[in-house]
Amino acid sequence: MKLRRKFATVAALAAVASIAPVSAVNAGTSIGGGGASFLANMMEICAADYNGSKTANPNTDTVTYASVGSSTGRTGYANGTYKFGGSESAYTSGAPATLVYVPLVGGAIAIGYRVDGMTPANAQVRLTGELVAKIFAGQIKMWDDPAIAAANKQTSVAKKLTATKDGVTASVAKVGTKVNFTVKMTPAARAKYKNAKVVITRTALGGSPKIVLSAKPASTLLRSINFAKDTVYTAKAGKTTIGVLTTEKVQDGVTIKFPSTPIRVVHRSDGSGTTNNFANYLNKSFPAIWTKATSDTFSTAFPGSMPTDGSFQSARGNDGLANYVRDNNGAITYAELSFLEERGVKAAAIQNPGKRFVAPSPVSSAVWFESADVAANGLVTQNFANTAADAYPINAMSYGLSSTAVSADNTAVKSYFNYFLNECAPKKAAAKGYTALQGVFLTKAAAQVARISAG
Repeated sequence: MKLRRKFATVAALAAVASIAPVSAVNAGTSIGGGGASFLANMMEICAADYNGSKTANPNTDTVTYASVGSSTGRTGYANGTYKFGGSESAYTSGAPATLVYVPLVGGAIAIGYRVDGMTPANAQVRLTGELVAKIFAGQIKMWDDPAIAAANKQTSVAKKLTATKDGVTASVAKVGTKVNFTVKMTPAARAKYKNAKVVITRTALGGSPKIVLSAKPASTLLRSINFAKDTVYTAKAGKTTIGVLTTEKVQDGVTIKFPSTPIRVVHRSDGSGTTNNFANYLNKSFPAIWTKATSDTFSTAFPGSMPTDGSFQSARGNDGLANYVRDNNGAITYAELSFLEERGVKAAAIQNPGKRFVAPSPVSSAVWFESADVAANGLVTQNFANTAADAYPINAMSYGLSSTAVSADNTAVKSYFNYFLNECAPKKAAAKGYTALQGVFLTKAAAQVARISAG
């Protein structure tokens, strides 16, 4: 039976419940892993920290990680090339009999682009999910296509000061240079949400949400922050959206004039969990456009025959995708957020099922995962109908691959995975663009780690 529980929307900020550390027993064990490039930036940070920590790693084990793609990582782990694997997609065949999937960290698959000659030059491009599907299917070929222009016209959102749902009333008021928030809850609402949080986020339209308030239910909750123009506020009780509030009529996005530049789609050349999750989003959300089942291979998931006119290019790894877009005008790709940020590549705001344009971030990714399922085997199923106003809709979960077989190598991997989940990700993930696990997702991850080297 699946466990249906949620990430806290405070995933990028809140402390994580402790997981009891497990010490390696074989001094100086070398544990070389390999797999997903999506995961590589977090692996680089966590492995370096673990290797240098006498407290977390008293036996001076050495962790290394090769960024080779999910497909190669799964194969390499199954045939013994790697002592642990990393992947955002599951085995379809050839899985080791003693395999353990461990959810390690989530994150946004950002749509990175370079379009020289836009006006305004530094505007953030907005794309509906349907536009993303059509662009990556080769159905939209020019940046000045009328459908792209239509998604990038400035609109407005009406003033709304109060919203009520399920006995929760959220109000907002501008007083001088401040914005004051009040949340009132009936006794029935406090009882209903006693195990949840009341959360308010602020979003500069087209941007990513930032947490304003996160508190346990109470009869009255108050918060005050500095006023900022063109900002909306989303109030939630648990997973329920109470409403989207504004202190005044606000402008949504800007009108962009696009140059007549051909679109150049850049996709992975190697077997990729990032590709698998991206294609799965397209297939589940727009099945009339992306008609095939998902795959680690872009050409296999692609609807129809791949274009051969030069409008589609390939690159290896998330690193290669980000580099290509940085260096080529008109290019667009899908990649883990931190790789784009490292290279100064802009990421588009994507329209979610709630019809809001949201930028990728650790918080907006965590909001999306609130409605996901985690199964008994540790694998996560996303809900592509999530209508949360501040959720970014294209995401992936990274898994560590290990084994129940008892060995010094597996015991060392167990110690490292515990460190990754309990120490490294909560402290380092958000700053790097990833989403640390929380709540029942973290509890499930801990249970999966406990199975490693346990016979």
